[in-house]
Amino acid sequence: MKNIVYDGSFEGFLTVVFLFYKELFKIKIESENNQISLFDQTFIKTEYDKAGRVENSIKKNISKEFFYQIKIAFKSDYKNKEIIIARLIKLSFLKGKNIINSTNKYSIVFNKMIKNYTSEAHAFKGLLRFREIQEGFLFSEYQSHNNILEDLSRHFLRRMPKEKFIIYDKNRKKAFISIYGNVEVVEILNLDIEESDQEKFFQNLWIGFYDAISIKERKNKKLMISNMPKKYWKYLPEKNRGRNEK
Repeated sequence: MKNIVYDGSFEGFLTVVFLFYKELFKIKIESENNQISLFDQTFIKTEYDKAGRVENSIKKNISKEFFYQIKIAFKSDYKNKEIIIARLIKLSFLKGKNIINSTNKYSIVFNKMIKNYTSEAHAFKGLLRFREIQEGFLFSEYQSHNNILEDLSRHFLRRMPKEKFIIYDKNRKKAFISIYGNVEVVEILNLDIEESDQEKFFQNLWIGFYDAISIKERKNKKLMISNMPKKYWKYLPEKNRGRNEK
């Protein structure tokens, strides 16, 4: 089976769909960042005009909603997402948009990818914690399975348009930086974060408040984990203060 390698961008993926539309059930598609195969590779350069033609065709002949779902699924962490999405695109052209929510094996995985992505993005929109660092920036970091940085950034930009803040994706080493609404996404390999004295003061106040209102006899660890999985606890001052309180 031929291996098609692209640059990892969404437009690069759509370029592959355009160029290999007739062969989508006979090829493998790999990002150059995640490629495993070493033989029989064909590297495809991104062509924005071809990617645009695929986008317009999907929106016109299937639906704008389906194209939006494709963009979400593409940002998921599913191992073979490219070939799943590409083959479903072809099937939707051949059999109509009803196949998107059918019991077809590609449809099932496609919808599972979307559900997993939206669930994780929704969780972090409610759980992301900011702290004040040098130069008055509000800083937040997280680790996610899916590539949710764009959605998180858009969410908090609407809520904090007049703030200086950074949202850092630790897994992908990328940061969204907003300075009073002027935004940029950059790659960051090393971080040197120093919390302000005011931040330390308020964190101590919060921890004191948390301890004061908690009732030891009513502590229900199972319920706490159910409401907020332990993987998120590392970002909570009350759960990450050097004490052994698991």
